[in-house]
Amino acid sequence: MTTTRIVLVAAAALVVAALQIVLAVRAGAGELWLVSVLAWGGALFVANPGEGEVPGRGARLTGALLVALSLLELATPQLRVADRLAPLAAGAGLLLVAGGFASIRANGRALLLLCLPLLHPPPRAVREVLDTSRATAFASGLLLRAFGVAVERHGTLLVLPDSSLTVAGACSGINQMCELLAVAVLAAVLLETTARRSAWLAASAVAVGFAVNAARIAFLAMLADGGQTDLFELWHEGSASLLVSGLATAVWGTLCVLVLRYRVNQGRERAVAEVG
Repeated sequence: MTTTRIVLVAAAALVVAALQIVLAVRAGAGELWLVSVLAWGGALFVANPGEGEVPGRGARLTGALLVALSLLELATPQLRVADRLAPLAAGAGLLLVAGGFASIRANGRALLLLCLPLLHPPPRAVREVLDTSRATAFASGLLLRAFGVAVERHGTLLVLPDSSLTVAGACSGINQMCELLAVAVLAAVLLETTARRSAWLAASAVAVGFAVNAARIAFLAMLADGGQTDLFELWHEGSASLLVSGLATAVWGTLCVLVLRYRVNQGRERAVAEVG
């Protein structure tokens, strides 16, 4: 593929990505457009636009149709399940136009990243099947007892001395876990980690997401029990609740760096021992 064609394909991808993100923002799909930014950014970074062949007319028409359908889908006023497939459809369409099916085979990593909107925000069916409300209530109860707060748990209900709190499905932590899982997939693809390390990244992301959310629920329970209604609302659904996602990402990122540094040091020590 010529340099001019590569530049044109990259420019087209940037335009399509920008249009999809703008349409998602206009539809009020806050979480969807955020994860779409990560998906498109990662996909453009790992893409190999120079790989492929001269596409036939059928491949070009199919690719153009996929791109058009992805934009039309996001242009609808209501957010639908098919909107999650829009980045993948557009990415596959652009690759077909650029280099046919050979280009798709050469860009598996980029297409995988364009699947991130399928992970986050989690679909309703996933939230219903993987309802972690009871586990979250249990973990939050343990944290409250660790801080000396008297609490009893009845299923998803946490009973404190002066208040009670029910851990609903929306507060179960599945959103936080799926969000960090999407970031873990992005990191694994960008860093080209082994299957074992990729699995560790995914598992640690889910664990940290669950733990941070459980701590959040325990904190909310203490605020409610102390009668601090304004702070409760602020950290429950207010602007401060957005800090929880940032905190979870920071905790997970720090954990990954520490583990990676430890393994690197271990490798160096083994190398020195073998040489010695």
